Amino acid sequence: MKIIKGKTDSKTENSSKRIKSSRDHFRQPTSNPFGPGGEKRDKVSKILDGFIELWTNLFTSPVHLDSALSKQTPRLKGILAQIVPSILLRPTAIAEALGVGIPEGEPWSLEDRQRVCWRPAQLMAERLYEGMTQKWPEFQPNITDFPSWMTDEWKKDWDGSTVDELVSVLGREAPLSLRASQRVGAEMLLEKLTAENLPTRIEVSHFVPWGVRLAGYAPVLNTDLYRGGAFEIQDEGSQLMALFALWPEQYGHFLKDRPGAVLKKVKNKKKELPLALAEPPLVTAIVPAIVIDACAGAGGKSLAMADALKGKGRVYSYDTSEKKLQALRRRATRMGLNNIQAVAVREGSESELIGPFKGKADIVLVDAPCSGWGVLRRNPDIKWRQKRDVLTRMPEIQFRLLSVYSDLVAPGGRLVYGVCTFRLSETQEVVQRFLKDHSTFRAEKGGFLGPGPCDGFFMQSFIKG
Repeated sequence: MKIIKGKTDSKTENSSKRIKSSRDHFRQPTSNPFGPGGEKRDKVSKILDGFIELWTNLFTSPVHLDSALSKQTPRLKGILAQIVPSILLRPTAIAEALGVGIPEGEPWSLEDRQRVCWRPAQLMAERLYEGMTQKWPEFQPNITDFPSWMTDEWKKDWDGSTVDELVSVLGREAPLSLRASQRVGAEMLLEKLTAENLPTRIEVSHFVPWGVRLAGYAPVLNTDLYRGGAFEIQDEGSQLMALFALWPEQYGHFLKDRPGAVLKKVKNKKKELPLALAEPPLVTAIVPAIVIDACAGAGGKSLAMADALKGKGRVYSYDTSEKKLQALRRRATRMGLNNIQAVAVREGSESELIGPFKGKADIVLVDAPCSGWGVLRRNPDIKWRQKRDVLTRMPEIQFRLLSVYSDLVAPGGRLVYGVCTFRLSETQEVVQRFLKDHSTFRAEKGGFLGPGPCDGFFMQSFIKG
């Protein structure tokens, strides 16, 4: 709790009051699934107190799920990290499987203030915690695990089989994906991680050259491998976007005209599926001298591009958050990458940076802010808290950023647009609008990637004539 001159900070005090009120409202007399034993009762009480506090914070503050979990004690985090995302991902499927009754239409018919004290959430948390010492039933996601305003748009944009696939994939937990540094490589990283006896299955990616996929959570950040810069945590789709920005001719064939899983290349009696691991091109003298990651965030794609280029050229990482750029600088140092320069920009004033680089960049990646529907597995709280006006604003923001940063592209250079969503209004429609208003650019390769096994992305490359 933050104390200033002997007084409690008002925001912290208000938050504490909300949590206490929610805890009092949440807690109603229930049967204890662990029986009368005092020690077990105390343990259950601590878990439920932690659950209620975290759940309340999700609906009374702008905190993200990952951030809320990171503030828990290690033991409590380990338990809540299994319980809370599961309820957020599949509220109706889990309620049905665990015998928790929920009124028709809930939780999506409720307002945020009502979801704070949604009683079925606590009941599910209790029973999921009880089941951690047993075998949980199979929780098959269904379309009611998503708000109708979201699935209605899916149905408007896509055919029935695509909607079914989105429900099935985005209603399940995501794998943990890593990007091996080039000096280590995917196969060597797989071997070294296997020696760590991590509690999950590990395999190399079947479509990105330095990707390693873990079937579930494992404490990989506590390893000497991570501390020594052997790998970064990065979704395989994010890895492919970085490679696509550098070499669309090599990686563009993974993209499709609709969302869907990236398939392995397998042979059977009827057909051979066409997708297989693509080897990265050799980095020769034809290396982009200037690469700009226009919406870099904490720099996952900047790091991937810098490493793929083996330290050649220069990667400039722009973002409006100095905190994220500081994280990027630390990560670059740990990975031993010296060809990245992080640059802070002011939102709405991005054009102030264009002067020195106008018409000089070989590659500009605009990984724009978006609705985030392609990453619902990792951020399931999006579908609970997203406001409808965000969906309306996104295409305008994306078009503006794409237009502003297109001025940086040199003649013959490449502009790449990327988002982690599959809404047509934020993907193909933005591309068509950009082409209509910017006649000096022509579309190259583009399309959708995932979701499954990676997150869901859209990316499109343009060449400046």
